[in-house]
Amino acid sequence: MRARIHYFAAFFAAGTILLGSASPAFARPTAAKPVLAIRVAPADEYFGRLKLSILGIRNQLRDLGLRLQYAPERSADVLGAASFVEDALHDWERKYPADPWLAKSVYQLTALYAQVHSAEGTQNAARAFRWLQSRYAHTQYAAQARTELSATLK
Repeated sequence: MRARIHYFAAFFAAGTILLGSASPAFARPTAAKPVLAIRVAPADEYFGRLKLSILGIRNQLRDLGLRLQYAPERSADVLGAASFVEDALHDWERKYPADPWLAKSVYQLTALYAQVHSAEGTQNAARAFRWLQSRYAHTQYAAQARTELSATLK
């Protein structure tokens, strides 16, 4: 048994020496593999001043849209909460700029602002529309916003 162990040790040592001397590429240290950037924000990370998660952002956008749907006369009341959602979206975008879910959320924010029939709502909708068109122009949400909202925002 001891002879086998010595045989294998000698075999591996010889192979290492042969490979190391035959090609200098094996002797060089290999470059470290590049670290891949995370594209999608994790569900347990929090953004903005209110520390909203991505699920919290989506829920806020949905809830504010329902508020506008059922009480359109109080549409100006949602602007404060929507500004916190916008702050969280900007923070999310700063940390995860390649996240494919951002375009949909920015579109939903733009549509929400467009439903607020006031000067401030229109101004916020136009700003969010420009944000959507400049950062996410290649997405279906930007195309949908151009189709649905561009006439009302001009």
